[in-house]
Amino acid sequence: MKTPLLALIIGFTALPGIAREWTNASGKKIQADFVEVKGDEGSKVVVLKMNGGKTYDVALDQLSPADQTFVKNQAKAATAAAPAPAAKPEAAATKSIFGDMLKGKLVAVNGKKVGKYEMAAEPKFYAFYFSASWCGPCKAFTPKLVEFYNASEGKKKEFEVIFVSRDNDENAMEEYMAEDKMPWPAISFRHLDRLKKVQEFSGNGIPCLVLVDAEGNVVSDSYEGTKYVGPYKVMDDIKTKTAQ
Repeated sequence: MKTPLLALIIGFTALPGIAREWTNASGKKIQADFVEVKGDEGSKVVVLKMNGGKTYDVALDQLSPADQTFVKNQAKAATAAAPAPAAKPEAAATKSIFGDMLKGKLVAVNGKKVGKYEMAAEPKFYAFYFSASWCGPCKAFTPKLVEFYNASEGKKKEFEVIFVSRDNDENAMEEYMAEDKMPWPAISFRHLDRLKKVQEFSGNGIPCLVLVDAEGNVVSDSYEGTKYVGPYKVMDDIKTKTAQ
């Protein structure tokens, strides 16, 4: 209920249970416990509790200047004491479909030899490079990809090239890797036919570079449908994606 003395609303909750003497604009006084402040700016109301337990809504602008200051200070104190809102949980990182798939199946050049390789951390994107030593256009493109890859050292957490050989045997594959100084890992020759998911990314011809995300969605391809647009286009797209 509202009284002529009090009719105040303040929009935020203050500290409850504070007993004091209140004075209205006409100088009348009342003993009451301060309960809370509520309402919007311009229509703020103070809730006061009498000894008998009844509560009264009192307009803030009907209180004395000293009481108005007291109420505002209580509101500030309550706001400062309020617990901070709980932080929103971070979205779970998208799990890569390639981590377990490639584990134990990669090799890389170490000096002049090719040996087992394990990725220290998974990248955001994989660039599967389908190529072979007997392919002239591949031999022309591979040095360009090596140059690009080595110049992107700081972005290795963003993408990783994985060589998928189209050579006829393991020796030819490893010689190609060593001779062209491929700085990226490759799927070991004996596991090539077992990784059907990776093989699905291959086009009808080589060199073929395909950029995919951690979930296996194709981001950029050397083929647009049946049209061959080439690996340079994908290399440019890698620059764009890893710059974001």
